[in-house]
Amino acid sequence: MAARLQKIIAQAGLCSRREAEEWIAAGRVKVNDKTATVGESADPDADRITVDGRPLQTRAERWYLAVNKPAGYTTSLKDRHAEHLITELIPKRFGRVFPVGRLDRDTSGLILLTNDGYLAHRLMHPSYHVAKIYEVWIKGVPGRNHVARIEHGIELDDGVARPQSVQIIRSDKAHDRTLLRMTLTEGKKREIRRIFEAIGHPVLELRRVAFGPLSVEGLDEGRSRPLSHREVKTLYSLVEKTPARYVMHRRDDDIDEISAGTARHRDKRPVRAKIPAARPGNSVGNSSRNPGRTHR
Repeated sequence: MAARLQKIIAQAGLCSRREAEEWIAAGRVKVNDKTATVGESADPDADRITVDGRPLQTRAERWYLAVNKPAGYTTSLKDRHAEHLITELIPKRFGRVFPVGRLDRDTSGLILLTNDGYLAHRLMHPSYHVAKIYEVWIKGVPGRNHVARIEHGIELDDGVARPQSVQIIRSDKAHDRTLLRMTLTEGKKREIRRIFEAIGHPVLELRRVAFGPLSVEGLDEGRSRPLSHREVKTLYSLVEKTPARYVMHRRDDDIDEISAGTARHRDKRPVRAKIPAARPGNSVGNSSRNPGRTHR
């Protein structure tokens, strides 16, 4: 089926649609040996599309990665002002993958990266209520009234922030700080930091320890690893209304306009993609091999 060239190139995992338009305008893209023009359409199944003289592979493998991001890394594919980017932690063999949501530069912990736009869009959408769990050290020792206030909802300049749960883990009075565990199902910018600033207890350290069913435990800081088939299936079960019919690897042209916030599926047939199994002893999820350890 014919589609805009910039969309076909982006779905192949080479770059974003905006970058693809720039490539087309620069004359780097050809269709059936003729230089393409911006706005042109093509059928990847019938036409020969090349980028810089190389045939376009339109059936990109699907990759699903877990990363334990250290503080100091920006979760962006490009940012000329950033000292370090999240992509520096990803082996080049996985090609172009993008973050599922964001962790700000000073926040560490679990973040997912993928080239599966369908799954990423749904995991990020607040209507699916996918839980993210954080451990946060704050300055001072908050009272019970502060916790109750947070649970009731804190008014921020972009709306009310209401975590799913807040729990005090322990207080360190000698260093005037407290460790809490907080669960969110939405993603306002710097939400946790703004919540605690609002109650007069600024954040000292923030770490995401879980994303949905996946835990950061067992994955060293700065390391990445592919998710297993079972983990990908579990993520799909969170966002599909009929989990038994989840499609683990969709063809690139199965999804029309994910960026517009809607997905119109034309072909429900699953296809296989090469996703390497997790290395033994280095699983993100808790299992019999990896029961998890207490975070210090």
